[in-house]
This record gives sequence, C-alpha cells and structure tokens, in this order.
Amino acid sequence: MNKGYIKITLALLSVAGYMQNIAFAIEPVATTSSSNEENRRHRNLRYRQQESADSEEAKQAADVMAEALNIAKEHAEHTDDYKFYYAENGAILHFKELNNTEIGKLEFTIPDADSYDDIVKMLWDQNVEEIFDDIFIGGITSQIYNENLALLQHRYRIALWSVYYNALANKVELSEDETAIVLVSSDMNDHHPVKDFDYVNPIVTSANSFKPDVNSESSIRTGFPHKIYLNLVAIFIKKEANGVKITQLTSIEHAYAPDNSRPRETNKNMTAFAMFNTIKIGDIIKKK
Repeated sequence: MNKGYIKITLALLSVAGYMQNIAFAIEPVATTSSSNEENRRHRNLRYRQQESADSEEAKQAADVMAEALNIAKEHAEHTDDYKFYYAENGAILHFKELNNTEIGKLEFTIPDADSYDDIVKMLWDQNVEEIFDDIFIGGITSQIYNENLALLQHRYRIALWSVYYNALANKVELSEDETAIVLVSSDMNDHHPVKDFDYVNPIVTSANSFKPDVNSESSIRTGFPHKIYLNLVAIFIKKEANGVKITQLTSIEHAYAPDNSRPRETNKNMTAFAMFNTIKIGDIIKKK
C-alpha cells in the first residue's frame, strides 16, 4: 500500500470515528464534566493490583507466555509470505496471513546503541503510551505473577468512544543484548456485562484455557467500554553496533470495524496505525 493511499484510508477511518491506537467501539462513554479529570482518575488506577496470585494460575500464565514467545520468535524471521505494506523514515511494515487472521511485522532501528537499557525500561512501562498517544486513558496492573509477568488492563478513548483490553504481559531477557516483551489476550472474566462472542485466540492456543478473574474498574463492570483482544503482540529489542533494532509483531481482534466489502483490509489498516506509534520511541530517546 503506498503512502498516499494509507493516509487517505486512515483519514476516512478517523472521520468515521473508527481510527484509534488499538481499537474501536460501538458503545458511548458516559459523559463527565471534565475529560482531564477522567484521564487523571484512570491514570491513578495504574498500580491497583491483587495482593497475591494463585500458584496454579501463575504457572499457567507462564506456560501461555512461553508458547507465545516461541511463536513470536518463529514469525519474527522474515519469510516470503510476508507482503510489503508501508515504509516511512526507515521503518518497514509487512503483513501476512496466519491462522485466518493477519499479523504485522514492523522493523526499525534507533541509532543509539547506548539507549538499549532505556528503551527496554520504557517499553516495559505499562503507561508508556501516555507519552506519545493522546487517546490512551491509562493502564492498571490487575495481577502480578512475578516481576516480569503480569496481567494488564489498558483503556483508550477517541471522541465519544472507549475501548480496552486485558492481556498477559511478559518481559524476557533473551541475551545480554536482546529482550522480548510479549502480550497475549485470552477470554478472561473481567465482569463486563456484555459479551458479544466467546473469544478464541487464533495464534496462541494455550491462551484459550487461561480464564482468570480480572479485578476490573467500575466503568468496565457497567459496560461502557468495548473490549478488544491482542492475539499476539511481541517487541524484540536488540542492541547492535549501529543502534537498537526493534522488531514488533502485532495481531489484533478489533472491537469494531466499519461494514464494508473489505473487512480484513480495514482491520489491517487499523492494526498498522497502532503499530506505527511505536516508532515515536525513537523521538523520545533523542530528547533525553
């Protein structure tokens, strides 16, 4: 897809109220007297967590993420089935079909090898998106299994629409110079009163038996935001001689897509827009 076409596509999605960082919804958010106050309130929830984790649940979570990492490693390798999608400022995005869904692979290099530790720390911060994404409301840690494995809940808002996801998040040090951060959703019980369908993760199959109880905030329990799912998100951060290479894999089950003749293409466009936000990490590092 050329640069002009993607800009037109994204502009149309934005006008329609569908474009976002990660997802779209069909239920309006309850109005408040101040959107800034709402954002502050949600961000203050970021550290809420359950005091302890069931040992069996923790083991299952670790097993799910071990499978997810192995799958991510496999698809991080470039193969002929990846098709070029878009390139900008040295970043290249490809997509391919996988298990009846789409997965994107974004690659770029931040030209500062000494920033490796800062980049890992920044990307592992569950609220890093608030630095470069205006629609990010906030994130909470609903469960901590260990210092590198947790259950997150993130919320986003665009105009009058609100969406969220639950996902396991895992940080793995692959070597002295490489770290992977992986996120995976499953059909968790978060007490949202509306369930449109039973979600099945098409990429990480072990996630489909992982159904923990999530301590959601009150707005989710009342049914205002719409849920999205991360089939797989993996970010490989590798220190090289000329900089830090980022390889990001992303597959998302979006909450809502416009009714058109090319739903898969629309889903791909929405995922692509979300992925390109990661590039802004480089600009943030330059300012440090």
